Amino acid sequence: MIRVRVRGIYATALSQILLDRGFMLADVSDVLRDRLRQPVIEGPAEVTVKSVDDDPDTLLILGNPWDYGRDVEEAVVEELRYVGVRRGRLGLYTIVDALSLGDCRVLLPGGFEGLVQGGCPPRGEPIRGYVVKESLSKGDPVVIRSGVALVGLYTTVYTPGDGFSFSEHVRDDERKVELVDSIKSAVDLTRVHVRFRSNSKYGSPAEIAGEASDLAARALKMVEEPPSKEPRIVARGEYISLLYITSPAKRILDSHRSRVHPTVEYHHSLKAGGFEESSLVDFSEESIRLGYATSRIGLAIVSYIVSNLRGRRITIDHRVPDGSRVSLGPFTVDSYSVEDDGVRLVLLRTFKTPGILDGLGVEKRPGDYSRTIVDTRKWHVIHEYYSKDGRLLGVYANINTPPEVGFKSIRYLDLYVDLVKKPGGDPELKDVNELEKALQEGLITRELYEKALEEVESLARRLLQVCQ
Repeated sequence: MIRVRVRGIYATALSQILLDRGFMLADVSDVLRDRLRQPVIEGPAEVTVKSVDDDPDTLLILGNPWDYGRDVEEAVVEELRYVGVRRGRLGLYTIVDALSLGDCRVLLPGGFEGLVQGGCPPRGEPIRGYVVKESLSKGDPVVIRSGVALVGLYTTVYTPGDGFSFSEHVRDDERKVELVDSIKSAVDLTRVHVRFRSNSKYGSPAEIAGEASDLAARALKMVEEPPSKEPRIVARGEYISLLYITSPAKRILDSHRSRVHPTVEYHHSLKAGGFEESSLVDFSEESIRLGYATSRIGLAIVSYIVSNLRGRRITIDHRVPDGSRVSLGPFTVDSYSVEDDGVRLVLLRTFKTPGILDGLGVEKRPGDYSRTIVDTRKWHVIHEYYSKDGRLLGVYANINTPPEVGFKSIRYLDLYVDLVKKPGGDPELKDVNELEKALQEGLITRELYEKALEEVESLARRLLQVCQ
């Protein structure tokens, strides 16, 4: 049974999902244990699932053994359906034989290029190394370091290297002394470096010393072997992936969380928005617990946010499945309306410089402006472009997941395909090949792919009725 550690703003809902799917929770926080009232393991975890600190719309999955991380990811994706997925190409600490291409570039298993740290071998020379940085966003290379690293449950052993270090999560000084004493006679710390993982809080000194000794012996043997002249994977390291949690996926998480704890509508969307939104959620859910409110108060929070945005400037956080990110705007919030199932905003932007409107291929002049319609119920954002005197220049419809509105920005996951409509013309479909490619590469789920095509067909019919 795979043991999973869950942390961050999605912890309650994800823990319930994983329990339902037969996984075991380990290293569980006191708050989570009280909420779930389910059997947990007082011990180390093999897979970690947590929201990313500086990007709370994104979920990080780390697993060792490799297959365990992949199995947990598969379960989460199957449940949430509408997510963007960026998987590591090789895995952290995966040991590889690579071929130097010169200039610190290497040819890696799979036929793609990466970079090497710690000295650049001559062109044509084979090298054995381990992955220290994965490629999880467009343009980011895989980086390897010469040598060997082996990951265990409690420790990671590196060679070449020496000495020891600790995970930031191992904070007890007495435990640190105990851990170091346990390996001094088992491992030659002049030939390898031992890093105690966060799991080392749980193992017995004998278990940890045994693991470190075994890893050190294997690492020293592997580093002495001549590397293959053909790039290959020697030993898998940690599975790593990033999941972008879209607004529909967050609604699914809301439903799971509501089974075990008072949960407002839009809970996870608001929690991912920032400190102010999170504070409003915490207050409202305490009101639900005391019987002073219902889950519908979540829509009131969203309404409060957009009412405070009117007349203010805001940007659109345009996220792409390949990991790239563009900030659009700033726009001025002109007006808004609130319905039972969402909100609609109208954003204005006046152009100060001449140029060409991307996608439309139409000239823009100073004083021309755009009118952007953002509706949290829709799988698109509409950009209408006008001349200074109010003549419609064209419409650009971006297909994306339903937008999320916060105090700082409007967020969505772009789905590549767009529709363009000029006055008197037919709607023109753009970048459909990019959508197909994203599905083939596993960057989006089939549910997102099919929803994007469905939205294109529906929106094209609507655009035929406008800007004739």
